[in-house]
Amino acid sequence: MRFIKRMADRTSRNARGGSDASDGGADLHLHTRFSDGTDTPERVVELVRQAGLSAMAITDHDNVEAVAVAAPVARRQGIELIPGIEMSASADGLEVHLLGFFLDVKSAILQRHLAEQQARRVERVREMVRRLQRLGVSITAEEVFEVAGEGTVGRPHVARVLLKHGYIASLPEAFSRYLGPDNPGFVPGSPLSPAQVIRVIRAAGGVPVLAHPVYLKRDELIEGFVSDGLAGLEVYHSGHAPDLVRHYEQLADRLRMLRTGGSDYHGVSREGSPIGVVRLPYPFVEALKQWKATAHR
Repeated sequence: MRFIKRMADRTSRNARGGSDASDGGADLHLHTRFSDGTDTPERVVELVRQAGLSAMAITDHDNVEAVAVAAPVARRQGIELIPGIEMSASADGLEVHLLGFFLDVKSAILQRHLAEQQARRVERVREMVRRLQRLGVSITAEEVFEVAGEGTVGRPHVARVLLKHGYIASLPEAFSRYLGPDNPGFVPGSPLSPAQVIRVIRAAGGVPVLAHPVYLKRDELIEGFVSDGLAGLEVYHSGHAPDLVRHYEQLADRLRMLRTGGSDYHGVSREGSPIGVVRLPYPFVEALKQWKATAHR
């Protein structure tokens, strides 16, 4: 871990909008149409190339299918593609998002978990639509599934249907008015604990990392996640202001956690920033590889 801290101290100032001169850097939080992004995997790879990055991780929600689609494109472009995922859990009534890096996307344990989670997501959307219909919002679950297409269905797809029908003027309004916590169309997400999801990621050979802690707003929970096997913290994120970055750098160091980062790019959506805005120097990727090699020896 001393190696990780030395490299982090030397490069953390470059993790937002810059990079070490020796490499193009990495974006380790990217979404495609296989979850709630709006771009194809091929398009995301092209945007990574245009940003001058040398490594990337596709981290779709509860879905790894984009990895196989993007892999040959990334190889042709000379970009390192890291198999990744973003998975949902719950703690103290709060939604917790966990990233997994360098996992075996064909793992039977992972695939079984994803099948169960997809079924939960479908039923969650049906319940959201039922609640919205009771408010006089005339949309159907089938419309939402059509918007989601081959990807993992979720609240952003409901938001797009609401926008299409004129119930909202912008995608953020869908969450502030209908779909956010304490709003009438909100339905809680995954009932699984972070410990359960961390076990799935590690069983699939992956490195588990807590995504965008700013949205969790409960730093005191993180130490418990570390006890459950959490390896890292997404310190550098498009939603983290500089003071929060410093705060999470210190927290990661205190808990001896890996640091990661990414734009959380979703395309034409409410979330994230353009690819390349958060640019993680490559030694952070090397640290993930070293942790994986040690933990899964």
